[in-house]
Amino acid sequence: MSEYKNQLKKRFEVFKDKYSHKYSPKAWEYIEDNFFDMIHSNETPDILMQVYSELDITPSSAMFYRKHLKLLKSKFPIDGNILEIGSGRIPAFANLIANEQNRIKKGTITIYDPLLVELTPKYHNMTLHKEYFNLDTDVSMYDLLVGIMPCEATESILESAISNKKDFYVAMCGCVHSPWESMYPFGFSTSPEIYQQQVISKAKKLMKEYNMGELGVTKLRTSPINYPILYNRQK
Repeated sequence: MSEYKNQLKKRFEVFKDKYSHKYSPKAWEYIEDNFFDMIHSNETPDILMQVYSELDITPSSAMFYRKHLKLLKSKFPIDGNILEIGSGRIPAFANLIANEQNRIKKGTITIYDPLLVELTPKYHNMTLHKEYFNLDTDVSMYDLLVGIMPCEATESILESAISNKKDFYVAMCGCVHSPWESMYPFGFSTSPEIYQQQVISKAKKLMKEYNMGELGVTKLRTSPINYPILYNRQK
């Protein structure tokens, strides 16, 4: 075994001892079966990207979160109170933001995700909520709402941010969360591209209704995961 792989194995064993019992059996089986094979893959799922990011394994698809942080910082200040929704089992992106806020000595980040496997914050300026985010969640104390491939929560984030006139940065996933998907057995289906356009159109309509200005739409062009990113800055 190479020295590099031996070091990876040691780091993974430490991670396993700490977290394996906190994942569902099926989720942990997937991590253990694919940990070494997908480090350099361009198709790594988020459940593994979060692990790689936590273990600071690079180069890997964990750089996905660092690229999003760079893009986020180019469009928004991160020294305020940030809310991330749908962080995943390990809040990899929020950890990067919290670390950067600590560096500049300003800002907080709060996380909502019912799948969180760790409720002890990695940094003092983090707050973790192992629960769902919905339209009744109070967002009045936050300056910026963020979601990195938050799946089913995508539309709720957009609706909440726009109706409460909050800045937002939402990187869409490649799934389809349209209610019409339940019609699939009868021959109806929506492609991810069509669903993404439906969400973008809905967001534009809401922004016009709430006088929120223009909807920004971009992509993370330096990553193979380059689904639409929707954003808006009010100030």
